Amino acid sequence: MKVLDRYLMRELFFPILFTSLVLVFMILIADLFDNLDDILRNRVPLGIVFRYYAALIPFAFVQTIAWASWLGTLFLLVNFGFHNETTAMKVTGLKITVIIRPILFLGFLIGIGTFFVSDRILPRSYRIASDLREMYIERKKEIAKEKTFDNVTYYADANRIYYFRKFLPARGKVQDVIILDFDKAKRNTRQKTIASQGIWKKSSWEFEGVTEYEMDSRGRILGEPRQIPKKTYPDIKITPRDILNATSDVNFLSYRELKNLIRQLEENGARIYTEAVDLHYRLAAPWQGLIMMLITIPLLAKTANRKVIAFNVLICVALVFIYHVMGAVMIALGKAGKILPFLSAWGNTILFALGSFATIDRADY
Repeated sequence: MKVLDRYLMRELFFPILFTSLVLVFMILIADLFDNLDDILRNRVPLGIVFRYYAALIPFAFVQTIAWASWLGTLFLLVNFGFHNETTAMKVTGLKITVIIRPILFLGFLIGIGTFFVSDRILPRSYRIASDLREMYIERKKEIAKEKTFDNVTYYADANRIYYFRKFLPARGKVQDVIILDFDKAKRNTRQKTIASQGIWKKSSWEFEGVTEYEMDSRGRILGEPRQIPKKTYPDIKITPRDILNATSDVNFLSYRELKNLIRQLEENGARIYTEAVDLHYRLAAPWQGLIMMLITIPLLAKTANRKVIAFNVLICVALVFIYHVMGAVMIALGKAGKILPFLSAWGNTILFALGSFATIDRADY
């Protein structure tokens, strides 16, 4: 790596690091003030408070790193413009594409790191923070170990649907179970299984109080129902973890888990506009910081006096605002099924990236 590249990366890295720490701290402080009354009223132990906010750090990081990258780039280029450092680099014959290479490289690394945190660390840490908030800060009636989900419907594959009136994930237990096996081609139910409860044991489900019905194409019962006190179903492959994923906020799911959930919904003909947009956005979101950096470079890497630099900063702010507003509108349209999920998640990113690359040569002057 050249001396100039190392210098630029160092000068950009520390503003981004400082800004990121400040923004994360501000989010944690805002959350603390929001929950302070509950923390004091419920006498939450100091150790629990520290655990809660430590688990919240990955979420705050993912939410703010794009803004930290943009503000760091803004600070670097404005500082270089005020001290004519960018002009000095151009006088030596360097093109703007060479000058900004380490900046874009650092933005690319930040994008990769952001995806890693959001996919590998955030789902688990966000679940821990959510459980601690409900259990200790909000003092919900159901503590984490006894937390239940009501009226859960799970699409296992193209030919089977499960319904559980209650699901207790900590115990691996379900209550008031209905399982429908159906012929998708003929669109009729072939078999219906009812059970009073089920327990996950040794990689299989054991149901109690089972009643099985065979049904014809019109939904009428064939023969006598089979009453079985207890029965193990090794062919049911779903696990308590699979059911929990189906009931979870997308922040609790990794990219692979969200993709598997969408596949199950697709096999059963369910509408997946929201989930498909969330899946594509999971890949698009980490690159927002890089796009915001690209928006800034053509305007602030130009040779200009201080008044022009100040005016260009305002233009950058306006463009970044438009970028996020357009992104929010496209996400809403995608979740409403008005545009393709890929276009909804990536449209504004691709548009502003192409616009930035098309105008970046102007910064050579």
